[in-house]
Amino acid sequence: MYNYLLDVTAANKKVEITKELENAIIDACQDANTTTNSRRYGREFSFVSRIDSCTIRLRLKAEKPVIATRAISSITRALIRIYDADKLETLKYNGSILNATIANENEEFSQIYSNLEPHEIVQSVVEIFYGQEKKRNKDKIVAGEAAKQIRDIVIDYKNRTLN
Repeated sequence: MYNYLLDVTAANKKVEITKELENAIIDACQDANTTTNSRRYGREFSFVSRIDSCTIRLRLKAEKPVIATRAISSITRALIRIYDADKLETLKYNGSILNATIANENEEFSQIYSNLEPHEIVQSVVEIFYGQEKKRNKDKIVAGEAAKQIRDIVIDYKNRTLN
């Protein structure tokens, strides 16, 4: 799971985010979470906090990496659906309503290695078998255990595909 903290402002930097607009953005997060696109791609927006009078912080969780600053368009579309159009006009600048910058971005630790590309997996296997001379003893033991598991998997694969 990927986590993004987004600092969101009005596109017109001179406009403060009122409590009413903050509540509308919170509602827009909930609305955006129910869209087909959000469900299909495992995206979920949530309100985190108010940073200052012009900035609020939102969290975006996604199953796969996304361009988080572009994903804010889901919130914008939801705002257009649920909020007064005249009040949105004051937020606009160059055709945009909201602007987002990434305050923090990370991948949940348990997921970091589950998204390895095939070439990265092969590199790791080669390192397990042939890259031990510079390792500490503890790492050599872990690599030895992994090498045994890889051997067992390969032997099982060969046995099953030859029959």
